[in-house]
Amino acid sequence: MKNLSFNGRSVVKLMVAPLLVGIVATPALAQDDFCWRTSYGRGVGTIPTEVESGRAKIGVLSYSQCPSGTKRVGVDCHSVCPEGMRDDGLFCRATEYGRGAGYVSRAICGRNAGKFGSSDCEKKGALFYPKCRDGYSAFGTNICRPNKPNCNALGLNNGIDLSCAKKVTIGDPRLLVCGSGKERDAGLCYSSCRSSFSGVGPVCWGQCPPGYVNCGAGCASSKEVCAQVTSDQVLSTISLASNIATLGSSGAASATAQSAEEASRVSKMVTEAKVSWAALKKTNAYRSYENVSEFKEFKDNMDQLSNASSTEEALRALANFDPTGVSQVVSAYGRKICGQ
Repeated sequence: MKNLSFNGRSVVKLMVAPLLVGIVATPALAQDDFCWRTSYGRGVGTIPTEVESGRAKIGVLSYSQCPSGTKRVGVDCHSVCPEGMRDDGLFCRATEYGRGAGYVSRAICGRNAGKFGSSDCEKKGALFYPKCRDGYSAFGTNICRPNKPNCNALGLNNGIDLSCAKKVTIGDPRLLVCGSGKERDAGLCYSSCRSSFSGVGPVCWGQCPPGYVNCGAGCASSKEVCAQVTSDQVLSTISLASNIATLGSSGAASATAQSAEEASRVSKMVTEAKVSWAALKKTNAYRSYENVSEFKEFKDNMDQLSNASSTEEALRALANFDPTGVSQVVSAYGRKICGQ
């Protein structure tokens, strides 16, 4: 056993790690109480670029096609003004027209009336003017004003005077969609998962065994087991982070003494460790290692643990074995994969 001098310090720590998992970490659940769901990656998500049938793409969104008789204005659809009506933004206006400056005789007026859509003239004051077209009436001397339009018959909304309000269809924006063989998740497109798998972001997760409940990335035999496992995982990770940040001064074991119940559990484990250590010291294996220098640190720590007179002293001794909290994390996360 003298060959432990070859990087012996690391070898001793690796040999001790499994022991620490049993001493420091949360007591293991039954073998089949919890398992990790099978999973596989499905690649990096891509931005949706496809447009649903019957819709128009505008920027990164899609909108319904404009109905007949309307045109797109921005993202909305506005009525197209009927022929003969002027487009005034949100209104269509039936427009007046002029019939010239007047003529000194009916004959001269008659020769020019065709330019104004009339074949006859009428006298207004001292001058003659072409008559207004059908649907128009004289306004003043030389203006022909249309009759008030029937807005509803023209497919428009009621308005004011000669103006009809346009019908406006407000845009109905939707996100673009994923192409064939893709599914959308959290705004991105991913390849569809295989049968019996469900996608969450870039990962496809397998189903839980019958009778199990979903527990995040895993499956548990009950909600209570899920709560316990999740708590162990979170707390062990916090413990590890804390010990790294404090250079191990907090210790994985010291993190377990957060309550009277936890202190009692640690006290029981320490008692079991003392008994095991006392039995080990009587074996030939112990005597073979006793004088190996690399074994001395481990021996001293176990002696300190065995001689501890209080839970606090025992915790400090346990912290010497695993100052980073790694064993606690290994225990919390070291579960089998469902179905394997």
